[in-house]
Amino acid sequence: MKRLSLLFTVLVGSMCVFQSCNNDDDDDYAMSNQDFVVQASSSNRFEIMAGEVAVTKGQSDTVTMYGQHMVTDHTAAQAELAMLASTKGIGLPEGLLTHHASNLNTLENNTSQELFDRRFAEFMVLSHQEAVNLFSLASRPNGVPDPEIRAWAASKLPALQMHLEHAVELYNVVTD
Repeated sequence: MKRLSLLFTVLVGSMCVFQSCNNDDDDDYAMSNQDFVVQASSSNRFEIMAGEVAVTKGQSDTVTMYGQHMVTDHTAAQAELAMLASTKGIGLPEGLLTHHASNLNTLENNTSQELFDRRFAEFMVLSHQEAVNLFSLASRPNGVPDPEIRAWAASKLPALQMHLEHAVELYNVVTD
């Protein structure tokens, strides 16, 4: 019960953070196309890289399978985002946002194999909460200015919500 309370608190906090990201200079849109693409790209790249680490360092089959699922799904989403961004003249960043880079560094340098699965599951819950919030915000009518980017964000929401549900289940499995 304590874990569910923690996850709910983090989810509500994340929603508040993204709600406060309103860019008043952009015709009442919550964020610019560029901001969304940068954040979405970093999120995808983090999921891919963290999944690759889980495939090699995961102790349980559940963790390694979830990691591979993240690599597969987020690689496809990243390719779609790259193509969409290219048609809009928006460049994708090469690296990760600071918090994604820090989380990945923590996973890669986690010397305790015993704690790896738990840490990975924690990061998957948090990163998918962040992604669901980001894509929810971007897909609203006043989310991002470009209707194609807005529609793409909306089309990815069901998969991200499913990833989040599976991440919570994974967390519950590895912490019991």
